[in-house]
This record gives sequence, structure tokens and C-alpha cells, in this order.
Amino acid sequence: MNGKLLFGMLMTLLVCVSAAGCIAATTDTAPYELAGTWVSVDSGSPVSYDLTLECNEDGTAKLTGSISGGGMSKNLNANLNWEYVSGNQYVGKSGDSSLAIYLTGDTLTITMNPKKMGIADFDIDFELTMNRLATSPDAIVGLWNGTIEGTVSNEVMMEFLKDGTGSISVIYYQGDIPTQEKKDITWEYIKANEYQAKYGSSIAPLELYDDMLIIRIVPSTFIPRASDSPITVLTKSFILPIPYIESPV
Repeated sequence: MNGKLLFGMLMTLLVCVSAAGCIAATTDTAPYELAGTWVSVDSGSPVSYDLTLECNEDGTAKLTGSISGGGMSKNLNANLNWEYVSGNQYVGKSGDSSLAIYLTGDTLTITMNPKKMGIADFDIDFELTMNRLATSPDAIVGLWNGTIEGTVSNEVMMEFLKDGTGSISVIYYQGDIPTQEKKDITWEYIKANEYQAKYGSSIAPLELYDDMLIIRIVPSTFIPRASDSPITVLTKSFILPIPYIESPV
């Protein structure tokens, strides 16, 4: 196999491979959960790699970094596509090539074989792992807006300030009359893409995926006679028509 063809195969396969993980799990995920930045974890196998994968919410992604093995190396700067299948399974695509993706928590993993990939003449399987890159503690600072699933007009508005305070407002209807219930909160960064907000005796977990912030709240803490079971609300960053200014402390 000549060098150009070898590197061509490497590029095509690695674009898909590096976007994937093949450890099956029963935990369900959702389409947006692949969005974000992933970095490789080099386990010291015969193939060395230093890769970053940025998955966008619209199903596009970019893979950058380098990989080497069997006396060959390659720098990558490639565009690819990904889509959700079901459960915790996704698929990564580059041209005519595709590989199954399995997301387990904050980890993507895939078994690779250098000989089958054409990068070295040794037949050995090893795992390539990518972990979700931690977000910065103040990444959620700003305004967020979303609609409670299964309703037409019930909205959630959230404000997070840099000093760790803010508010959560739920707008709901009593008959035809709109009512707003607002809770002052404190919030903190936990790890990776996880945060939590506190109001009264309630704790609301938060997860940030690209430009989508997910909160789990108990409806009855905002809406009279509503359910006591936690619900998940997807919110998007809310852009004001004027520059955002923090509320005074």
C-alpha cells in the first residue's frame, strides 16, 4: 500500500473513530448530550494520539490533533457529522465511512486496530478514550430561557450572576391569567459540565451542553398543585436587545 493511500485511509477512518465510542451501556442519553468538547486520553498503547473533538448541536463537528504509530504520524484538522440513533448510541460519519458511537457518562471509547486501519503492520486491539472537557465555572453566567415540555406557554427564565447568585422564574397560566413565580437562588460549579442551583430547601441540578443549559426542577415548588416529580427543562442562552448588565448586589 503506498503512502498516500495509507494516509488517506487513516484520515477517513480516524475522523469517524475519534468521534466514537464502542463500550455499550444501558443508560439512555439524548441527542444534545454529544454536543461539547472532547479530549483524548492516551493510554500508552502502541498508537499515540493527542486529539480534540468539538461536537456542535447542529450535528457537525471538527476533529483536530495528531496520531502516530508504526513509524507513521498524521496531523488532523477534519470536519465530520454525527447523529443520534437511540439509547446511548450515536453514529459518526465522514464521507462514505461511519462508526457506531456509544456515550457512557462523560466518556467516549472505541476499540481500534492499527493493522485494520492501515497505519502499522501489527494486529492488536486497543481502546481510544475521549473525555468531556470541563467547562469553566462561570460558563453559565447570563440569561437562559426555555419552555416546560408538554406545555404551550409555561416558561422558565433563569439568571446567573458571577457572584454565585441569581434567580429562576416560572411563568404559568391560571385560566387565561399569566402568573410568574420567582425564586432567588445561589449556584455553584460542581465539575466538568455540571452545576447546581439552590433555592430554599430545594436543589436543582444543571448541566451545560454547548449552548444548551439543562435544569431539573420540581414543578410543585413553583406552580400550585403541580407535580412533585422532577422534570427536565432545556433552555437556551437568551440574548437581550441591549448589552447584558449584572443586577446590583
